Amino acid sequence: MNPTIPLTEAQAAATNQIRETAAGTFPPGFTLKELLPQPLNCTDSSGKPTGQLLLGVTFWVNGFPTTQNNNPYFDALKAWWTGLGWTLSTDSRPADMFINATRDGYLMSLRQHQPTPRHWQQHPLHLALRHPK
Repeated sequence: MNPTIPLTEAQAAATNQIRETAAGTFPPGFTLKELLPQPLNCTDSSGKPTGQLLLGVTFWVNGFPTTQNNNPYFDALKAWWTGLGWTLSTDSRPADMFINATRDGYLMSLRQHQPTPRHWQQHPLHLALRHPK
């Protein structure tokens, strides 16, 4: 079994990583709205629970002008990742506004959601950090 840390400590560390990334990437005036974490039970190769949990943290990124051109934020995040040793895994722009990168067994992603009357004004971007196992 891999070494573990308490769930609250893992949530705090993941949340801090997202907040640092957002502060280094997005312009002044952005806000983050955390979605409820949904830890997943880990299983071994036979499908039996190990007693460990995999944690992911997800945030809506708010406070940007209402525009569909969020490419500068994606480019800034790519530059931030490169500077901190993350490896770009996916950049599916322009067809799908989605990028992700890995480092130390973690996966961070940024996705732009398609505008809808309900969500565009409030939550155009979605930033997440997960352990990809």
